[in-house]
Amino acid sequence: MEFFRGEKKGNIQNTFVKQQKINGEFIKAAQFIENEQLLDESLWVKFVDQYRIQPDSPTLAWRGEFWGKMMRGAASVYSYTRSERLYSVLESTVIDMISTQEEDGRVSSYSRDVELTGWDLWCRKYVILGMLYFYDICKSEELKEKILVFLKAHADYILKYIGEGKKDITRASTSWFGINSSSILEPMVWLYKYTGEKRYLDFAAYIVERGGADRINVFELAYENKLLPYQYGVSKAYELISCFEGLIAYYQVTGIEKYRVAAINFGKAILKSEESIIGSLGITHELLDHTAMTQTSQRGEIKQETCVTVTWMKYCATLYRLTGETCFADAIEKSFYNAYLGSLNTNHSECAFINKRFSDPAEAAILKKSFMPFDSYSPLTPGIRGKAVGGSQMLGDGSYYGCCACIGSVGIGIYASHRLLKTENGITLSFFDNGEEQFEYNGASLKISVDGDYPKCGDIKVKVSTDKKLDFALNIRIPAWVKTFNVHSDKKYEYKKAQGILVFFGDWTGEDEISLSFDMSIRKQLPKSWDTDVVYTDTSGSSGGYHYATAKTIYHKPEYDDYVALFRGPITLAADSSLGKSAESVFDFREKDGEIEHTVLDTDDSVIKLSFTSENGEKFNLIDYSSAGKDWRTTIAAWLPTK
Repeated sequence: MEFFRGEKKGNIQNTFVKQQKINGEFIKAAQFIENEQLLDESLWVKFVDQYRIQPDSPTLAWRGEFWGKMMRGAASVYSYTRSERLYSVLESTVIDMISTQEEDGRVSSYSRDVELTGWDLWCRKYVILGMLYFYDICKSEELKEKILVFLKAHADYILKYIGEGKKDITRASTSWFGINSSSILEPMVWLYKYTGEKRYLDFAAYIVERGGADRINVFELAYENKLLPYQYGVSKAYELISCFEGLIAYYQVTGIEKYRVAAINFGKAILKSEESIIGSLGITHELLDHTAMTQTSQRGEIKQETCVTVTWMKYCATLYRLTGETCFADAIEKSFYNAYLGSLNTNHSECAFINKRFSDPAEAAILKKSFMPFDSYSPLTPGIRGKAVGGSQMLGDGSYYGCCACIGSVGIGIYASHRLLKTENGITLSFFDNGEEQFEYNGASLKISVDGDYPKCGDIKVKVSTDKKLDFALNIRIPAWVKTFNVHSDKKYEYKKAQGILVFFGDWTGEDEISLSFDMSIRKQLPKSWDTDVVYTDTSGSSGGYHYATAKTIYHKPEYDDYVALFRGPITLAADSSLGKSAESVFDFREKDGEIEHTVLDTDDSVIKLSFTSENGEKFNLIDYSSAGKDWRTTIAAWLPTK
């Protein structure tokens, strides 16, 4: 399965189509991100300045990641919106970033005396990624040439000091066994694809051979498939997934089947052991920790990091293209409608705990309010949003910013660019928001549109319009949560269901319509039983300046079972104390004939609100998780207490 949109360049796809319009929550989110973050020229200037003043040196921090992270998302958003104003802002900041390069090619937010340690390579990785994402939308051939010259000099400086007989890449960081440094694998492969310079592929091979982590070969562990990812010994979710993104890129260039197998094994193991009910990973702050089993246990205030959510969405998107398996599209949809949209700070709420991040009294004294367009962490059991600004760093003028705020925008691009895909037999429709896409296909003008009010309801109409007769298979994903569905088409198209896909065969002429109705009854999930004690990794210890993983046993406690989760369609339902019933209350539900009784309430906005009745006759409301607790003060819960 691969994108049908545009020419394939390296491992980055050109997501532009002749016309793409997606309505509903998607367009609201895209416009919010573009207007409230990406068009802020002063923010881009501050991010570039981190490479001039090099403030990460004293604490070996990560301010240098901000520019590339946000550029990757901004280019993805532009691929959908095609905003000329946004393009102008991005072009200006790219030129500004190029101007920070030193004579020997060095580009870093670290000073030379401490470079190539801490998060330096991680930040330099994001310079490459940001530039290559912009390269794909760049309109100027002259600027594109300057970008490649800039990137080659930037990468060559790294190759001069890291590699065989030089500094070991897994020792180029004193955190997380060096997986943050090893994640530069992905952009190095892309740079090889864009330039044809074999030294970048050789360097990628070196990283793969080193195994990603100091004294731990995570790629071999995934290939052997005997351990779950949280048992690898290095469990920092975001960075570990980033390394496997690089492994897929390396497979796509080399064709070495072992690495394809390893990457797929890793993705399916994450689905099995880590996916939460809102589509994120990890409740031990930002670590993999067998979340599927442990998500109702209490592990501190912060969990379900937005950086992890978006990186997981991106990894699932790559695996979906690689395998065509709809379990990865199901995961994207779950993340998008729940954890991702829930993280959007559409109320302009302020984190009440930001001062805890800055223990230096001098920093705290000059702290300015800084709007974060994304929340960093999401509660599962009763809690509030806005617990902390993940990865927050001062930017030199009293303002601060965070890692999750920078990475969030790429989620929009992931979702939009995987709505419609080209497959060997035709076209696959993966997501069902109201909208349309128009493009050239086999010499004809083809438009595919979706009408309905998904995910509020499960009735959708798929219209296929052509100006010439076309013969292809239209594949429509049937989400894994669908128990039953009905299909109707005026022309009675022949179809079959196979591996989560409805395949419609026939000749398409003029305008054809297929109606689908998905069962939207309430689904209930209880916490998973623990067959054995769950062992996870901690980073409380250190040896020689290196974090190491310490095995701890988490014993199952009866109170971990005292929760229930409800779902309707792709939506996780949530309690919100502002609706009248405290999210910390005891919840039960009246059932009839095996179905939970409920009424869907009409709302004037995008909130999905349902009314329920408890066994004692009490009436109360639940809403979609993404709409709950947007003031960052109200207690909400996705796992509802039952005792």
